[in-house]
Amino acid sequence: MRTAENRTSVSLDASRAGFRDVSHPLPHREERAGDHRCPSPFPAIVDGALRIFIEQLEEGLAVVDRRGRALFLNAAARRMVDGEHLVLTDGVLRANARSASLVLHKMLADCVSGGREIASRLVFETETLLIAASALPPERANSEAAVLLRLINPATAPLPSAHTLRAQFGFTSTEAAFALEMLAGNDLAACAARRGITLNTARAHLRSLFDKTDTRRQAALVRLLLLCPRPIMD
Repeated sequence: MRTAENRTSVSLDASRAGFRDVSHPLPHREERAGDHRCPSPFPAIVDGALRIFIEQLEEGLAVVDRRGRALFLNAAARRMVDGEHLVLTDGVLRANARSASLVLHKMLADCVSGGREIASRLVFETETLLIAASALPPERANSEAAVLLRLINPATAPLPSAHTLRAQFGFTSTEAAFALEMLAGNDLAACAARRGITLNTARAHLRSLFDKTDTRRQAALVRLLLLCPRPIMD
């Protein structure tokens, strides 16, 4: 469980390292003579939009140093830290399982020392977390390099909403509901059973989905639907 002290530590560490906690947006600041702080390179509305995007991103996004000390966590990453698999201990990101924690910290060390991108996974009893790590160069000669982490839990990754599918592809409500059954991993027979329709009706729905998405194979259809963008501000 993440304590209030840990949350404060993350925010303070982010400030010291030059990272901003986007869960508490700062006003846009123009560069002034003698101002040694780094101003935002974007207009205020773009800067604000980028902060919203990072905070609302469905993937966990974290910036940590080579030892795993958390400099920034977006909302999705904070939810993961509050969950069953990841934890902040004295501000350091760890996994609850010792073996997974060793994998995580070796990945951070290798990423920083090699200055490269690394992908790995943390395996737990019931779930797997997918992680991609990218080395961030130090801002100054005497500062430490950091690591940008993308954290994905496939078991909780959200699917497109029925509303989004209808708007994006012109599906009917029935077709959108059928498509969501497919995206949940059900085969055609299981989709038919869950929707209370015959297999022939399910095939008719599938043909209609193919026509409306210009696809011809079920794998291509599922891939396209999974990539369907959703409004950030939802």
